[in-house]
Amino acid sequence: MQFNFDLGIDDQGSFVRETRQFNVGDLLRKAVRKYGDRTAVSEPDRTVTYRELNNRVNRLTHALLDRACAPEDATVGVLAENRGEIAEVMYAGAKGGWLVSALNWRLNRAELTHCVDLVEPDILVASGQYRDKLDWIDADADSDPEYVHLDDPVDGGLGYEELLEAGTPNEPLPDRRIDPEQGLVVLNTSGTTGLPKGVVISHRCWLARAYRNIIDFGLEAGDDQLVWPPMFHMISADFLPTMATLGGTYYPIDSFDVERIYEILRANGSPIAWMVLLPGVVGEFLDYAEEYNIGAEDVRELRNIGALADLVDPKKVERVTTRFNMEFKNSYGATENDNALSGGHDIPVGVRPGQEEYRKVESSFIDMKLIDEEWNDIDGNRGELAVRGPSVCSGYIKNPDANREDFSDGWFRTGDIFRWHDDGTYSFLNRRKYLIKSGGENIYPAELEGILVGHELVEDAITVRVSDKKWGEVPRAVVSTHSPEELSKEELMARLRDDLANYKLPHYIDIVDPDELPRSATGKLVREDIEEWEMQDADRVRKV
Repeated sequence: MQFNFDLGIDDQGSFVRETRQFNVGDLLRKAVRKYGDRTAVSEPDRTVTYRELNNRVNRLTHALLDRACAPEDATVGVLAENRGEIAEVMYAGAKGGWLVSALNWRLNRAELTHCVDLVEPDILVASGQYRDKLDWIDADADSDPEYVHLDDPVDGGLGYEELLEAGTPNEPLPDRRIDPEQGLVVLNTSGTTGLPKGVVISHRCWLARAYRNIIDFGLEAGDDQLVWPPMFHMISADFLPTMATLGGTYYPIDSFDVERIYEILRANGSPIAWMVLLPGVVGEFLDYAEEYNIGAEDVRELRNIGALADLVDPKKVERVTTRFNMEFKNSYGATENDNALSGGHDIPVGVRPGQEEYRKVESSFIDMKLIDEEWNDIDGNRGELAVRGPSVCSGYIKNPDANREDFSDGWFRTGDIFRWHDDGTYSFLNRRKYLIKSGGENIYPAELEGILVGHELVEDAITVRVSDKKWGEVPRAVVSTHSPEELSKEELMARLRDDLANYKLPHYIDIVDPDELPRSATGKLVREDIEEWEMQDADRVRKV
């Protein structure tokens, strides 16, 4: 490595590399020095201080080292609902230099075993809630991990607490440094195009995401985080190093348990860093608040509320901001690139958002540009967003084709089309792969969805492509409502005609119950499942 300075010493490269060393294991040790007696993890049946957490992590790391988990070589999988032990496994990975794969328990059999085989875990930590999925791994996976059971072991299996008792609380590997570029966590994409991909999050990446959270979300020392999205999702995982940096408490919750969430919100305590409201849970959160007359004065301070504003019914955005007197978080991100456009420009209080309010601002620690399909910088202001920087992942594990396709010269192509404005903000247009090309014209599904969901009776709206003999493919709009008898397709078409060119209008409209719409673990509508729905002639609204 060449430098533009000379220190006058041999092996200057090694010298410089050593001075920049700081990894997630160091972060936990630092948290003990600063906040040792503060609560690190709080669950209904236990609380753990940072000092206790570090001791448990050390015991786990030593126990795994004793079971031949070689430093910077072994891999560990974890298959469990949100619980404090997942944090311990991840921190043990940081101290041992291991990859920790946070497995998505929502995946089907083929997808889950594929994700296991991506990392070939030496150890797989599993809860009793998902013990049946171990049979899938035994039968279908090429990997042969040793199982560690978080709950009551069966058939003489190894229990998690039993494993911890075998380790010592001393710091492991005192004479060995884990390079920050080593992988730490593997998170899996949603698998919307084939089998899921394993996204490698390094120590460097995880730390940068923590610092970005603190800067862009306006967090302060001592802030806490309530975590209900699965810990195999980047929203929840990334807040582990965030809390360790701030000395805050991490509250893992098994799914969107609205009663438990409000129990935490209404208890005395530090501000909550981010009350994450993904699209599928906003209604439930609001309904509970309205039923029990809960408002801003009844909950502890919230630094941020909401998420993915573009995908939430604007009427609900207006209701949330009004009830809790807070702006709605106008975030955008992905597993690979974190919250890349969440640096501000949130939805104001009491405003039903439109296109102006949905504009987004670049986050910290990330560079971006707009490109065409061939990676060329665009001449205009509309193109696919590409990003690079310390908060971007290291790539996809064991997937050379995807790495070649999605990464180039340090840039990651997000697959999302944006428009850049002269004031420096960005407007999301659509996923590149969801673009509908009808008769040579480009149709962005988000344009239709934004208009449809603005109707008072519409809960959700999604536009998918369907094949058409004349035009190649045409839009099909699906809207959900609790009042189907009051909502007409003619009224929806008239609303669309007021704002869209004729070629963008849907050829089909389905009106369904909200419960019929399939959602992912993060509450997003699963477009691929809806595209497979059969079409009915009665749903056709135009023929051209």
